[in-house]
Amino acid sequence: LDCSGLPDGNYELGCKSYGVCTGGAVKLVNCDPGQVYDDNSGSCADPSSVTGICSQRRDCSNKADGLYADTENHCKTYYTCYNGEFKGHNFCSKVTVFDEVQQTCNWPGAVDPPCGTKGQATTSATG
Repeated sequence: LDCSGLPDGNYELGCKSYGVCTGGAVKLVNCDPGQVYDDNSGSCADPSSVTGICSQRRDCSNKADGLYADTENHCKTYYTCYNGEFKGHNFCSKVTVFDEVQQTCNWPGAVDPPCGTKGQATTSATG
């Protein structure tokens, strides 16, 4: 998180941490185990009291260990499964989506559907 030019305040870095910007400097804060970042309060809270993606658990009971695109959030986030347990959400930047093949956030044009647009025909208006 680069705080230069940002107003003082708390900025979400993912569901388990946030950055506090003060006078252009940043301090990273990790949420306690079992808590997630609450954008409304700007601090960590119990997931049951939080709205949005950070409060939503995903079913990992039949998934191999790894990272999975969160298609319910248009692949702007992805989640971690380990030993059949959901370990939390992670965020891509605003202009990228999660690429399950590459296991990283990537440009939509480089990612296969349903997350990206790779291989899809583009149409243009002519007149």
